[in-house]
Amino acid sequence: MNKSQYAFGLRSMVALVAVFSFVFLFAGGVHAASTIGTNMSTTGTLTVTPATDSATSVRFQNAAGTNFFIADSTNSRIGVGGAPQTVFEVQGTASASYLMTANSLQVAGVASVAYSRFGTGATGHSLAATDDVLFTGLVEFDDNAFFDARLGVNGAPSTLFEVQGTASASYLMTANSLQVAGVASVAYSRFGTGTTGNTGEFNAANDLLITGSLEIDGKASLASNFQMSGKFFADTAASHSFTGDLGVTGNLVVGPASSSTDTFYVAEFSTSTVGTASYLFAGGGNSASTTGTCFQLKSTDGTWIYMRFNTGASTPTLSIIKCR
Repeated sequence: MNKSQYAFGLRSMVALVAVFSFVFLFAGGVHAASTIGTNMSTTGTLTVTPATDSATSVRFQNAAGTNFFIADSTNSRIGVGGAPQTVFEVQGTASASYLMTANSLQVAGVASVAYSRFGTGATGHSLAATDDVLFTGLVEFDDNAFFDARLGVNGAPSTLFEVQGTASASYLMTANSLQVAGVASVAYSRFGTGTTGNTGEFNAANDLLITGSLEIDGKASLASNFQMSGKFFADTAASHSFTGDLGVTGNLVVGPASSSTDTFYVAEFSTSTVGTASYLFAGGGNSASTTGTCFQLKSTDGTWIYMRFNTGASTPTLSIIKCR
């Protein structure tokens, strides 16, 4: 046998011993740390079964020895980027083409509830389904938002849109009637929940009923008739005037009434000042063409008579000549 044949036979024997040693160790189970210096691949199934369960049964590390993939066989959890606290957990940023879940979605927390939520707050309105969503933080809509059911802010709604508490707006516009202090709708606008007694007059959205008191601290202008069923009080020291006709269907009392029992007087003009009361009845000014002040009265038999004050006369005259 020459040297080359001897060297070849020695190398073959060493290789054979190495193969048998690997098969023996693999069959008997290797529990010591092992290092594979090159790539490892398998065309079959790779099963990793630890000798005992632990929170770090399988770990993948970078060159610096930092774990970036951890299998927790004690709790049956997988963690990417850190130790897992749930069945599958990613520490850091993760992305997916689609996110689909058959149960509720929990954002910013790991505790699970029956409804979906952003945050860790608990519902105050009996949310119970996976498609119910609770936002415990702020919500911003930079485009349109559509609501197909009633919407309530700070409380359960009894109308299509309802705010419990104080709300403000730069403008309040409505194409229909305005209802204040009530949620029942009528054809006319109103402050309060009372109903109109003039159904023929109040039937449009721009008709307004006020069932409570009304205070006007500035000027009020009426372009049409003013109708009231109660009393009218002008209890300030300022002067009051009527540029048009003033019709009074009840008794007219100017000044304090003479007696609470004297209801048979249609009109009373009185004063509480001691002395002579002065009253001015002017008719037509100082023009020569005027007929002066004229009073139309009825006699005891129901005939109309007319009383005038002629120039220079010390007493009025009565005649059947009409005032106009």
